[in-house]
Amino acid sequence: MQTNKQNYLTLLLLCLGYFIDFYDLTIMGVSYNELIKEQFHILNQAQIQQTYLLISNFQTVGIFIGAVLFGWLGDKIGRAAAIKYSILLYSISTILAVYTTSLPIFIALRTLSYIGLAAEFSTSTVLILELFPVKSASWSSALLYSFGVLGGMTATLIGILSWKLMFILGGSAGLVLFIARAKITESAEYLYAKTGTLKRELGSFRQLLLNKSYLLGIGKYLLMILPFYAIITMMFIFPNYIVTKISIASATKTLLIGFFIGNIISCFLSAIINNHYKNYKASMFVMLIIFLILMLNFNQIQEKYLLFYFMGLGLIGGGYPISWAQQIAREYPTHIRSLASNILFALGRASSIIFNILISSWLSPIDTFKHNAVFAIIITFILAISSLFFSKNVYKQ
Repeated sequence: MQTNKQNYLTLLLLCLGYFIDFYDLTIMGVSYNELIKEQFHILNQAQIQQTYLLISNFQTVGIFIGAVLFGWLGDKIGRAAAIKYSILLYSISTILAVYTTSLPIFIALRTLSYIGLAAEFSTSTVLILELFPVKSASWSSALLYSFGVLGGMTATLIGILSWKLMFILGGSAGLVLFIARAKITESAEYLYAKTGTLKRELGSFRQLLLNKSYLLGIGKYLLMILPFYAIITMMFIFPNYIVTKISIASATKTLLIGFFIGNIISCFLSAIINNHYKNYKASMFVMLIIFLILMLNFNQIQEKYLLFYFMGLGLIGGGYPISWAQQIAREYPTHIRSLASNILFALGRASSIIFNILISSWLSPIDTFKHNAVFAIIITFILAISSLFFSKNVYKQ
């Protein structure tokens, strides 16, 4: 029988995994200039940004593959086993990436790393929802995401260190966590499904993809989460249109610190709003309005307000994904819950490839990005708000 002590130990181990996930994502954002110059001898700033976007696209491919693979394994062999072995793959490939000067090999290893990290958030959220009561699950999900944000902040603050050292630290921490995750508790709800009449349907692609209601649900949620992926792809370009005195590297660190502070605030703010209204849609609506206002005005921000602007964007970046992750996990049955949640996450990350390709084509001339970004932001908002309006409330007491 599961005890509170076991459940909270599991929560801690899940949080540490997401800490590493966010830490690794941030390493690339903080150190890509140094990494690409040092490792691949690319010095032109436009080429550096294009190389970064290329690496990001392959990492996103890795996330897509990993989310589907480990999402399926989360239903097939268990949530606990899936996230245990996924962190091992991440750790080995991350450490190996330090020792190559070949861009194709580096990209291949980063792809493997992100196959390993892909299921951290969605599978952890599913396990949290199955281990804790509804209100406690909201707070636990907020804590999970906050640990991720702290991982990102850690990477930002130690960005003065060599990128190689940061990679080795992340990979080594993952190896330690792999050993510790032997203590993760599997949910009673999943174990019941595994021994019941639905055993053969665990992780069934057929049941998920051939059921019209389930399939439409994934499409609906995909439109709903587009604003989040629009932010995390576009925001790294915004400093080019804001800063005049400080370097882009310094602006990027300020961007991340502000974004992460906003994330932590919104994590717990969303839990308060959702639990009060007993509806995950409540906080998501508020955050979509913030998204529209702030994203449309990126070109009007003065350099001295850079930190506060990205704190504002961070209000969407934290609470918004927490809410939709809980929403979709509650809408799908236990035997395909991990698969559905991770497929949505995979599709969301895949959408960032489209955003990256578009952004890369908008970088020159300089005004092209400003005009096209505004159009993309408006379309993204309309699709998301429409999807949110037609989604049902699945919050349960």
